[in-house]
Amino acid sequence: MAAPDPLDTFRRRAVRHAFEDGTIDLVLGLYTLMVGVATQRPVFLALSTVYLVLMRTGWRFLNMSVAGRRTGYAELPVDPPAPLLSVILLAGLLTMGVVAGLTLFGGRLWSLNHWPAWMPLVSGATLAAGFVNTAAQSGLVRYRALALLCVGVSVFFWLFPFGPRINPSDRLTLSLFVTAALLLASGAVALVRFLKARPVVAVEDGHAG
Repeated sequence: MAAPDPLDTFRRRAVRHAFEDGTIDLVLGLYTLMVGVATQRPVFLALSTVYLVLMRTGWRFLNMSVAGRRTGYAELPVDPPAPLLSVILLAGLLTMGVVAGLTLFGGRLWSLNHWPAWMPLVSGATLAAGFVNTAAQSGLVRYRALALLCVGVSVFFWLFPFGPRINPSDRLTLSLFVTAALLLASGAVALVRFLKARPVVAVEDGHAG
């Protein structure tokens, strides 16, 4: 059996280190909320690309403020939140692209009469795939749980008989809102646990003694 590559082991630990404080989940939750709002106003999806860059910058600040003073900082080739932020954007773009094609084929772009109720499955499956990949890279169980919850949320908003007050587009938006809430809750719990387990490291005065 081949020995594990020390570089792969180091990279995995570095990724886990970047995710363990929960700040990524908070940023992902806010971004998912923005993409959810954009599903009601498709023109806003273009702005989501700009928000993606801002979210990456915001995460760096949060991570350095929270984890930098406690566990230090490990430089990675790619910003850890970038792949998941891209997956969230893809979930919005892919679902709205499918809706655009189906409704246009039906005769009128964005017509609710031809908007499929199963669109939450598309976004949910996309997000779940991203979380499964993150779990594999970081070894953090909470992302496996988030993947399962995404699937459950998408199935619920596809099948539950809400009645006429909730139209098919609302089903997609609400599923993303619930996913955003799950991410924010996950981030808050992880952050509290991290702050309790990792006190601020005191900087020793090199001139002392």
